[in-house]
Amino acid sequence: MSSLRFDGRTHQIALSDSAGNTTGSWAAYNNVDSHATIRHIQNGVYTIQDRVIPHPHAPSANGPYGLHGIVRFNAPGHPGIGVHSGRANARHSPGPQHATMGCIRTNDDAMSAISSLMRTDALTTIEVVSNDSVSAHTASRRNRNASLHGRSHG
Repeated sequence: MSSLRFDGRTHQIALSDSAGNTTGSWAAYNNVDSHATIRHIQNGVYTIQDRVIPHPHAPSANGPYGLHGIVRFNAPGHPGIGVHSGRANARHSPGPQHATMGCIRTNDDAMSAISSLMRTDALTTIEVVSNDSVSAHTASRRNRNASLHGRSHG
């Protein structure tokens, strides 16, 4: 069974197949809107709710969930938290860096690969690491500032 691993410090989400091979890694953020009831997702291993197909939403690269829906997981006290894309061309912090109500946002390429693999290799867990509020938000500001100045940081 396949799995995801989100690193809040490096802002990367990695997909591994049932043999443990990493099949892809993409930019991802847990930038949480100030109106959300959660500040960030705590480190830990969470059970995936949508194991073989993402929970559907109206497909739109610029919509809140992107082209491929959301892969929800069980975060205590926060139903509906998941991994999705969306807001690709938002005016403020487009793509993966765009704020969510607690979810991890990545890009449509990542969600396409995740949804493709999970159809043949059920997705069972997501591990969240290095996602304490200080390091996650410091890295977010550093990466955002670098992109504003034309530099790239992974």
